Amino acid sequence: MRAQPIRILLVDDDASFLHSLEALLTGKPGLEIVGKAASGKEALAAAARAEPDVAVIDVLMPTMSGIECAHLLQERYPKARVILISGSIFEDKRPHPDARGTDAYLEKSEVPERLHAMILALAAGTTAAPLSRTNA
Repeated sequence: MRAQPIRILLVDDDASFLHSLEALLTGKPGLEIVGKAASGKEALAAAARAEPDVAVIDVLMPTMSGIECAHLLQERYPKARVILISGSIFEDKRPHPDARGTDAYLEKSEVPERLHAMILALAAGTTAAPLSRTNA
């Protein structure tokens, strides 16, 4: 069991969804939100300050996609685990599993019931993290 809390970085350009993510995870035992960001650039700066264990990153963001942000974050912090999330209803806007190169993917509609368990699984080093029902 981990002695230290799981350090989490939340990244979404939608301020209300970012706030919802924070509210969902705040107060959960063993979790600590160490940063929030509204863009890929902000996320990389926050990661440099906090070195998160897990980053939850929105796929569709302006100037730098969540996929690009995830790849840069994992290059700089190889131990960090990344969960991509997307609310897009358009199939072509969802990352293909082979192209993601990240640890997990969730539709935003699945976040309330599955994000906490997925964070715990990834932080524990479980290789069989629960995948999204969609596009997995």
